[in-house]
Amino acid sequence: MLSLMALSAQRVYTGRVVKIADGDTFTLLVNEHDQIKVRMDGIDAPEKKQPFGNKAKEYLSSMIWGVPVTITVTKNDRYGRSVAKVSTDSIPDVNYEMIKAGYAWHYKEYNKDENYAIAEVLARNSRLGLWRDSVSVRPQDYRKGRRH
Repeated sequence: MLSLMALSAQRVYTGRVVKIADGDTFTLLVNEHDQIKVRMDGIDAPEKKQPFGNKAKEYLSSMIWGVPVTITVTKNDRYGRSVAKVSTDSIPDVNYEMIKAGYAWHYKEYNKDENYAIAEVLARNSRLGLWRDSVSVRPQDYRKGRRH
């Protein structure tokens, strides 16, 4: 019963991406007039000023720009963004692909998907994307450091 309630709480939207802020945040245009700010569920990509921040944004763009994008919203965050799983016709889980390519960390504090955890370990072991850098700083730690 609980899973049915959780499923019914999910909202699904299809539209086109009109802005990519960074490697885990973008704006989706639906119905040609409604914009939804999307924070990708379960991942944390480097900030723009971090190493690989621009590469992460470019990689995300290569997957979702110019194609129909579907989001499945699981919740809203404290900034009012829709936290969502992202897919396209050819990529069933864009969030997973960001981790697998080494352009995002698995955000374990908010997501327990074992596939995401495994993808991060494989990307790290293969030194893909941000894992090429010997000292990768998680975005959440980077943000904390900038505040102090």
